[in-house]
Amino acid sequence: MAPIFKPTKDKEFFTPFGPVMGYFKMPAAFVEQMNAAMSEQLADHSDHLVGKVRQELRFDQDLINLAAANVGQTLVEYHAFAKKRNSLGEYDPSTKQYGLDIVSGWFVRQFENEYNPLHIHTGCTISCVGYLKLPDGIEQEWEEDYQDHHPSHAHIQFAHGTDAAYSFTNFMAKPQVGDFYIFPSHMFHCVYPFRTVGERRSFSMNVTVEESEASAGPA
Repeated sequence: MAPIFKPTKDKEFFTPFGPVMGYFKMPAAFVEQMNAAMSEQLADHSDHLVGKVRQELRFDQDLINLAAANVGQTLVEYHAFAKKRNSLGEYDPSTKQYGLDIVSGWFVRQFENEYNPLHIHTGCTISCVGYLKLPDGIEQEWEEDYQDHHPSHAHIQFAHGTDAAYSFTNFMAKPQVGDFYIFPSHMFHCVYPFRTVGERRSFSMNVTVEESEASAGPA
């Protein structure tokens, strides 16, 4: 059953269709911890992913626990916000209790001239990406790229739906260390190559949020 819209103002513009995106600025201490924990001793997950990049290293349980402790609450908040928005306000997060299941996580080590083709994620409902490191000198490359009519170097692009009047189907984000983006796992996205020598390091996770009715507590 589709939710029923109930006007609350004499005039309003609203967006009832389309996916919800999330953004969070990660604490600097967490970024430092993640960079310190990145090790080539981690299992190489590259053969299971689409990226045309140097390495994609799978999280061990300690890294999953670290990520859950630092961005887990934001992922749950995204889930609750999207459920309420998609019900046009009928969904009440206060009546729910949530559990976070990080299905998988991995570091993405992208170097000059590498890229990540257009793809989606499977086996989860939420995906996310957090930025940990950028090549020295990338800002100069971006200054030059932004003089072009369609800048894209090292950017991530998200796409959903079919372009039409009064509809917005895709956008790019310029990565900055500490940026964390959340999106539905079915959303197409890609990452463009860059020329600056050095590493563009990020991490991605596939997540499912489980929910149940909150207990009423003692009478």
